[in-house]
Amino acid sequence: MSITDFVGRVGTRIAHLPTHTKVMLTFATCVLLVELAFRRFGPKSRAYARWTKGIEAVGAVWTAILLSVVYLVSVGPVSLFMKLTRKDLLDRAKGNEPTFWKSHEANPLGVMAAARHQF
Repeated sequence: MSITDFVGRVGTRIAHLPTHTKVMLTFATCVLLVELAFRRFGPKSRAYARWTKGIEAVGAVWTAILLSVVYLVSVGPVSLFMKLTRKDLLDRAKGNEPTFWKSHEANPLGVMAAARHQF
């Protein structure tokens, strides 16, 4: 069997696969080729190792800064507003009740029908 026959047979087999399978095969092939290229031609110097560690440290600092900003801009004001308006979205205010249990109305269809049609 020649190489052209082999490629032709593989090509016809791949042509009949679903599209998502072709995409996943292409992606896996690209990842494999990149990994092999890095193993063969990747930098092995001390400068590269130091550079990588330095960039990872900068990334850790920026991650902390960005997460803090997102929290202060989005979560902080909402929490402050809820505390100022004394709203309790989770109904945690207990009052004089000994339990957090809330009674619900019985489903007229029955328990099993309610379980089957939850939404």
